[in-house]
Amino acid sequence: MNKILALINGVCCSIWIGCNGVSTKTLNECPVVIQTETLAGHPLTVCDQKQLNDTLQIPLSLLAENLEIIRFDNRDEALMGEQMVIVSDNYLLVWNQEHPVRLFDRKGNFLANIGANGQGPGEYQALYDAQIDEANNRIYMLPWTVGQLLVYDLQGNVLPSIPLCLNIPKGKLWINAKDSLIAVFALPFPNIPAVAWTQDFKGERKDYIEAGSLTAYDYNAEVYAGYNIDNVFDCLLICHLPPRKDTLYHYDYLHNRLIPHFTMTFTSNDPIPNHAFFELPHHFLGTTAESIQLSATMFGTTNTKQFIIDKATGKGAYMHLVNDFLGNEELPLSSFDGNFPPYPNFRNGYYILNQDPGNLRDRLEKSMATGSLLPEQKEKATRLLNSIGENDNNILFLAKLKQ
Repeated sequence: MNKILALINGVCCSIWIGCNGVSTKTLNECPVVIQTETLAGHPLTVCDQKQLNDTLQIPLSLLAENLEIIRFDNRDEALMGEQMVIVSDNYLLVWNQEHPVRLFDRKGNFLANIGANGQGPGEYQALYDAQIDEANNRIYMLPWTVGQLLVYDLQGNVLPSIPLCLNIPKGKLWINAKDSLIAVFALPFPNIPAVAWTQDFKGERKDYIEAGSLTAYDYNAEVYAGYNIDNVFDCLLICHLPPRKDTLYHYDYLHNRLIPHFTMTFTSNDPIPNHAFFELPHHFLGTTAESIQLSATMFGTTNTKQFIIDKATGKGAYMHLVNDFLGNEELPLSSFDGNFPPYPNFRNGYYILNQDPGNLRDRLEKSMATGSLLPEQKEKATRLLNSIGENDNNILFLAKLKQ
């Protein structure tokens, strides 16, 4: 456990460390960094890390349509840290491991606690994934190492749970309530016979995919899903200690196929760097980092780099993502809530950044001190800065991705 915490802390910290030599090129002026191969009749995009030669400042406006700033309710029962957020059309679901999951409307008004910390009916000790289903007035939550989905309505009432056909340590969900179908992508320990499967709402398994080479042997691994593209269940299993070459998949649960979609060849294969891949409607994003051992039981990372690839042109570069809607502050590609679990900022078709007001003030002040802001950016940043009170609850940045 300590190894995981130290590794995640190292990644979290190093993401914010910039590097010298930022180019004035645009992404369209960079070289092609990918090739497309055909694997079992499906295209597989392969990035060659050696071709990533430039480092660019990438504006958030390249990826997203606008920036929405939401202030969370200041009532005591709504206060939070920099925690995970699930977004739907009309709701925001916020959680970490220290207090009950909280439901807000899209204006930041607190609506209800969803369940509670504990071991009783409708209670949980730690969660790994959640989904909001507005059309059916449901919230689904997946606890760690518990063989069931917890179910609530949008008023916070506890509903009968849904049994899982396998008891998994970590997993990601795809809920198709209309057809009473659940698809799961899971961390597959050797005693778990599937890395992905479908089942009905009664817990009866429909189909499954054996783990094979994806088998994981300890908790030094994570599973991701972004849900940023309509009707695509994108999923990634990452092994940290030691790293192995990972692949971003599409889980075609209707035909029971796990389709390799994006992977990478590295400049160093001994050891392979830590890495993660994410898919947006028009781009691939990712991170690479070198592992370092801090002590006999603690690991961290160094030389963290983020990259971006344009799907249409195949051109790519390392990047620093900046918030050109507001103050050109550098934005993280991944945020971490209380060390567990790693959680991409890009999810459900949005860039999501949940910020403590003090930390936001510091970032805005540093951005304004550079003297590089355009008048409109400086005006927006100043207005937001002056509106932040020391006792305020968090402020959420939402940027809807271009489709």
